[in-house]
Amino acid sequence: MRKLTPIFKDYIWGGTRLKTEYGKQTDLPRVAESWELTGEPVLIKLIDAKESLSVQVHPDDEYARAHENSVGKTEMWVILDCEPGAFLCFGFTRELTRDEVRARVDNGTLTEVLRKLPVRRGDAVFIPAGTVHAIGAGIVLAEIQQNSNVTYRLYDFGRLDADGNPRPLHIEQALDVALLKPSPLTAPGRGEARVSADFREERLAGCEYFTVDRVALSGTYTQTAPGFRSVLCCEGDCTAGCGGETLRITKGDSVYIPAGSGELTLSGGATVLVCGQFTDNR
Repeated sequence: MRKLTPIFKDYIWGGTRLKTEYGKQTDLPRVAESWELTGEPVLIKLIDAKESLSVQVHPDDEYARAHENSVGKTEMWVILDCEPGAFLCFGFTRELTRDEVRARVDNGTLTEVLRKLPVRRGDAVFIPAGTVHAIGAGIVLAEIQQNSNVTYRLYDFGRLDADGNPRPLHIEQALDVALLKPSPLTAPGRGEARVSADFREERLAGCEYFTVDRVALSGTYTQTAPGFRSVLCCEGDCTAGCGGETLRITKGDSVYIPAGSGELTLSGGATVLVCGQFTDNR
């Protein structure tokens, strides 16, 4: 078990909340993304969207292997905080043709047919490969995803990069993989909460790529799973124990537990996300 050292990404839409509120220490003027867990089939990030991200879509495994020499990207978001009125874009309001999408990208009206999903703190949204999506401004979230960076940017609000150039779009690739109709708001494997005097545990998703459990601690919680696990502290502080080791973690900290480490114990007052490979360990 070890506390993870994140990798920071400075993108033009990022803010400073990961530094000021989540304890991320870096000389970068802003931190758009903090890559908490890398090097596994699952990539876990914290994201501070001060401004809206581009409208984008990710391919599935089959397309990504054929065209990108990569796996695809299915992901989910857990909203840690957001400003009043914040929203995500999630799929379309109706079925569209490829020609209409192209025309709306050209004339700047694509957002008129995107589904706007209002969000509040604690919401969880599962985004299968092929779902057109965007994070709106004023949102801090945790992203759990396949370990892939294959992204097809469909629309970027006419935004310019740091050198004053439009950021590239990938319209034809996006149209190859995008679901051009409303996307269902369902999460595979989502289960009923398990509640005790010490914790409230809720499985937010359990797909073929990862599991995500949210645990609100007010005492002690234990979990055993054969695969690796990552614990991301979203609020408060607690002690993580496994294999005779203990680590104190607080808001913004991440801990990695290798596969085969045995029982994980969390004690304290905190809200954490416990993520890992899919196993039916409940």
